Amino acid sequence: MSENKVVVKELEINEEKTSEVVAEENKKLEESLKPKLDPEMLKKLKEKQTGVKEEKVKAIAKRDRSLYFGVVGLGQAGSRVAEIFYELGYDSCVFNTATQDLEYIKLPDNKKIFLPFALGGAGKELDNGRQAIEQNAELILEKLNDNFNENNEMLFLCVSGGGGTGSGGAEAILGLMASLGKPIGVIYVLPMESEDALSKHNSILTLSRLAKMASNDVITPLIVVDNSKIELIYPGLSKADFWDTANRAIVNPLHIFNHLSAMPTKYESLDSMDLTRLITQPDCTIFGMLEVENYMETTAIAEAVIENLEFGLLASDFNLKETRFGGYMVVANAETLRRLPSVNIDYASHVVSEACDSPSLVHGVYEMDMEDDVVRVYTLFAGLGLPSVRIEALKKQAESQMEIVRQKEKSRASKMNIDYGTGNDTQNKSKEIHRLIEQKKSGFGKITASAGKRIIDRRKR
Repeated sequence: MSENKVVVKELEINEEKTSEVVAEENKKLEESLKPKLDPEMLKKLKEKQTGVKEEKVKAIAKRDRSLYFGVVGLGQAGSRVAEIFYELGYDSCVFNTATQDLEYIKLPDNKKIFLPFALGGAGKELDNGRQAIEQNAELILEKLNDNFNENNEMLFLCVSGGGGTGSGGAEAILGLMASLGKPIGVIYVLPMESEDALSKHNSILTLSRLAKMASNDVITPLIVVDNSKIELIYPGLSKADFWDTANRAIVNPLHIFNHLSAMPTKYESLDSMDLTRLITQPDCTIFGMLEVENYMETTAIAEAVIENLEFGLLASDFNLKETRFGGYMVVANAETLRRLPSVNIDYASHVVSEACDSPSLVHGVYEMDMEDDVVRVYTLFAGLGLPSVRIEALKKQAESQMEIVRQKEKSRASKMNIDYGTGNDTQNKSKEIHRLIEQKKSGFGKITASAGKRIIDRRKR
């Protein structure tokens, strides 16, 4: 029996089909197979083939900052700080018990909320500030919900330690802000040296309460800045220029960290996760900025950091070796960074690491459009204790000045008393009664008394 053999020969096909013909044939084949094929499987295969799903593709906006803060300003000074945040694109609103203090805050009217209380203002009385928040709690909650939403990943309260509305109302408004369920940080401003005893007294009491909240992780972080330090950094400014300069000095370093950490860099990066770790460390946080002009010298940046690290920070007397997590950014224009030797930055990194005595240190190098041919170094130290030396100095100043106030209060009675005669008040009253009795018995007294009886009221007739 002969074997059946199948012989396959290669055929040369010269016919060329257009893409339209191929598509039409595929469509006919798909139609003929449809009854036998799973429609869901066909859909998945089509998606895989085209690389496009049949659902809507969400557009992802490029972030221009690592964290979108929501900012609350309380009192006049806190509102001024919040105003700068708003200018930089952060969602902000402010509260005050004095309408006149809201007048020149550069926010839309619906973001400037007046809290009716007494005659207006808190008069630097802490209890007044607290009561104003408590009495307007419903209004405040409504405005917080109106101004902040799921896009705000974190909230900041800006408040000054000297006044009544800000200092007195800080604890109460933090409780209301907590209802939004977001992490809350506080930017707390210490008073200037020239401010009065009551302002310093208020600042110590309020800082004590906020420090307790920070130690219990109710607020994270507590950022402390000191107006007396800012006054030293920017000497000779007029009163008109000082507050705007001071408020920008407070806001800009934090914004630079937040903005650049979300930006690409050709060099080392301090990324968004690094910034989030830095900004959510418990206890106190401080930051600052310094400029280096002779940056081409090998140790110039490092020497500037050594000499100006304390000076460039916005608060004094912190123990930087307590730092649990720190970071710094080296920022300059493209031409400056092109010429800047890498070793100069390495020396600076060593100095900062040694200053904060922390194994947890992150840094980034970023290019920015800057006209000045300088290198700016931004530093941020987190996880610190309170500035004990500065606090003790404030306490002594407040106590000595408040004692003078107390002594003046004690001497009020004597200053408003006329001592006429001798003896105590009881003896004086007794003598006065006897004098009146004797006067009635006298001839003059009898005449004047009888004269009163002879007066006839003729209106009754």
